[in-house]
Amino acid sequence: MTVLFRWLFFSALMRVGAIALAVVLLFLIAELISKIGYLGQGLNMSLLLEYLLLKTPLMVPQLMPIVVLIGVSVYVLELSHTHEMVALRAAGITFMSVLKPLLTAGLLVAFIMFAVGEWIEPLVNKRINYIDNVDINKKVEAQQGVQWLHEKNTFIRLTPLTTHYFAMLLLQRGEDGTWLKRIDTKKATYVDGLWKMNQANVMIPDAEQGFTTSTFETLAFPSSLSPKAVEKPDPKDMKWLELYHFEQVLKDAGLDSKVYLFELHKKLAAPLSCLIMVILAYSLCVNTGSRMGTKSKGVLLAISTGLLFYITSSSIEVLAMGERLPVVYAAWFPNVFFLGVAGYLLLKKEGY
Repeated sequence: MTVLFRWLFFSALMRVGAIALAVVLLFLIAELISKIGYLGQGLNMSLLLEYLLLKTPLMVPQLMPIVVLIGVSVYVLELSHTHEMVALRAAGITFMSVLKPLLTAGLLVAFIMFAVGEWIEPLVNKRINYIDNVDINKKVEAQQGVQWLHEKNTFIRLTPLTTHYFAMLLLQRGEDGTWLKRIDTKKATYVDGLWKMNQANVMIPDAEQGFTTSTFETLAFPSSLSPKAVEKPDPKDMKWLELYHFEQVLKDAGLDSKVYLFELHKKLAAPLSCLIMVILAYSLCVNTGSRMGTKSKGVLLAISTGLLFYITSSSIEVLAMGERLPVVYAAWFPNVFFLGVAGYLLLKKEGY
C-alpha cells in the first residue's frame, strides 16, 4: 500500500465517517422528538434510550449509499479546491490510481453495511417491533417461528408462511405408541376444524414394503388443534440464507413471495451501491474549480443526486410490490441506472 493510497483511503473514510455521524445524530434527534410523547405511557427513559440506540443500525442500509456519495464528494471537492487534484494529475497519476483507494474505502463501507444488515439488523428489528407493539401500542405480541401442537396421539409441527398458511408436518401414532401415519405438506390452512392441505404427501407403514407413499392434490384432516396467533414473518428479521430458503418455500407453496425476493436481492444490491456512489461522486465533483461558490454547488449537486437515488429506490420498490415491475429488476434497477450515469460522466470528464 503506497503513501498516496493510504492518504486518499483514510482521508475519504474520515469524511464518510463524519457525514455518517452527523446523519446519525439528526436521525436520533428526529426519533427522540417523535417518541418523547410516549414517556410515562408505557415508555420510560431507559426504554427510550434503548429504543434510540437500537434504531440506529436500521438507518444504515437506507442512508449509507447517500452518506458515501456526499462524503466522497466533499473530499474530491477539497482536492480540486486546493489544486491537489491538478498536482496529482500533473505528476502522472491516472484517474484510476485516484479512484482505487476511494473505491476501497467504499468497499469497506459496503462490507460493514452488509454485516450490519446480515447479523445486527435481524436481532435489533425484533426488539424494536416488540417495544413498538407491546410497550408503546399495547398490543398482544403475536407469535412467530415454529409451533408444535399436540393432542392425544396427534403431533403437528407448523412453520408459518403467512398469517394464515403454514408448512406442516403431521404425525399420528397408535395407542401402543407405534407410528400410524405421517403427512407432509408445503401449504396448509386451518378452517372450521379442518386442516386443508395442498400437495400433501402421506406415508403409512407397510409390513412388506416398509412404508407406502401417496400424494394428494388436496387433503382435509379434521382436528381440534388450531394454530396460535401468528404474524406474517418479517423479511428484515432474516439473514440472507434464511430469506433465500424461505422464499423458495413460499414459491413451492404457490404463495406470494415478492416481498421476500425483493429483500433477498436488496441485501446484496444496497451494499454494492456504495461503490457506485464513489464513482458517481468522483465523476460529479472532480476538477470543479477553486472558487467557494463552485465548491458549494458541488456539495449541493451531490446531495441532490443522493436524494434522487433514495427517491428512485423507494419509488421502484412501491412499483414492484404493486406488481407493476418484476421484483428482481426493481431491486437492481437503481444500481444499474446510476452506474450507467456515473460511467458516462466519468468517461466524458476524462475526455473519452
